[in-house]
Amino acid sequence: MTRIPNFADVAFERTATSAPSGSAEPWLTPEGILVKSAYGGADLAGLDFLETYPGIAPFLRGPYPTMYV
Repeated sequence: MTRIPNFADVAFERTATSAPSGSAEPWLTPEGILVKSAYGGADLAGLDFLETYPGIAPFLRGPYPTMYV
């Protein structure tokens, strides 16, 4: 007998979700960084380090491209 439930027997229902409206106020992290509720392509404009790879100058990213092994 196992204590792990058989999820194949669970009846899941699809629910309707709406996209975030973007009207939420930005919040401040403990480090003092403003975080918006949604970001778009315009927020990425001018960020030159997005095309870099770990281990190659300017070394602005983590040890792996996705931060996971």
